[in-house]
Amino acid sequence: MSEIKLSVVIGTYNQKDKLKQVLASLFTQTLSPYFYEIVVVDSMSNDGTDAAIETLSPSCPLNYLRQENKGRPGARNRGIEEAKGEIIFLTDADMLADPNLLQEHLKAHEKMKNAAFEGLTYNFRSQIPDLQIPINKKLDIEPYIKEKLKPLHKIKWSYFLTGNLSIPRSIIKNAGMFDADFSGYGWEDIELGYRLHKLGVPLYYLLSAKNFHLHPVSDKEMYKRKYNMGKSAAIFYKKHPNLEIKYFLGMNPLAQGIYKLIKASPRLQKFIESKGGYLWGEFLYRKGLEEGLAT
Repeated sequence: MSEIKLSVVIGTYNQKDKLKQVLASLFTQTLSPYFYEIVVVDSMSNDGTDAAIETLSPSCPLNYLRQENKGRPGARNRGIEEAKGEIIFLTDADMLADPNLLQEHLKAHEKMKNAAFEGLTYNFRSQIPDLQIPINKKLDIEPYIKEKLKPLHKIKWSYFLTGNLSIPRSIIKNAGMFDADFSGYGWEDIELGYRLHKLGVPLYYLLSAKNFHLHPVSDKEMYKRKYNMGKSAAIFYKKHPNLEIKYFLGMNPLAQGIYKLIKASPRLQKFIESKGGYLWGEFLYRKGLEEGLAT
C-alpha cells in the first residue's frame, strides 16, 4: 500500500513541451514512486497541455487539475490544498529534475523537522542543449544562487525561491500560503519567505538537490519582467512597510535619485534604452515600482 510522503506541486500555463520533459524527469526519480505524487495545476492552457497529459504513463500518482487563471499564487495554493503529502515540493513547469532531487529533499526533512529547504538550481549560460534523461554530459551552466554556501547552510529568507523548494504542508498553510494579490510577475515566493522568517521557520541550502532551468530569457522578456517586478515590489512594500523591506527592494536614495534623473531627461532615457542592458532593466523596474506605489 502506498504512503504519500511528498507532493510535487507545479503550476503551468501554455508550457506543454517543457512540462512533458519536466514530468518525465519526475517519473524517473530514485525515490520510490509509492512515496510521492505530482499535482499539476493548469491555469487553462490553450496549447494542448490537457491532451498531452493524457498521453503520459506516470510511474507515480499524477493529479492534473485545471482552473481559471489566478496567477502563480492561485495555482500553487490550489496544488497545496489538493496535496496528500506532508512535505510540499514546489517547482515550475520548466525545471528539469535530477534523478535524486526528491529523495534528497525528503531525507533532509526526515533529519530536520519544521524547516524549509532550498535546492541547487542551475541556469544555462547559453542555448539549452537537447537534453536526455538522466543528464549524462557536461553542460554550460551556472548556479542561480551565486554565493558560495556549504551544505545545509542556513540562508536568508530572500532565497525562498519556488523552483526548487520544499516545506512541510502544515507550516506553509499556517503562514497563509501565497498571497493572491501578487497577480503579476515576481516577489510572491520571497514575500512568503519573509512571513515564514517572521514566524521563525529556518531555511537551509540543500546542495545535493539539483534541477535545471529550461528557460533562457530574452532581453525583451527580461525588460518586461523587470517592469512587472517593480509593480510587484510595490505590493510587497505596501504589505511590509518597514526599512528592511524598503532597502531590500532597492528603494534607497541613490537608486531613486538616478531613476528620477533619467526620467527627467527624455534624451538620456532614449539613449539608455538604445543601449539596453542592466541600466535599462533597472529603469523599467523603478518605473513599475513608482506606478505601483501610486495606485
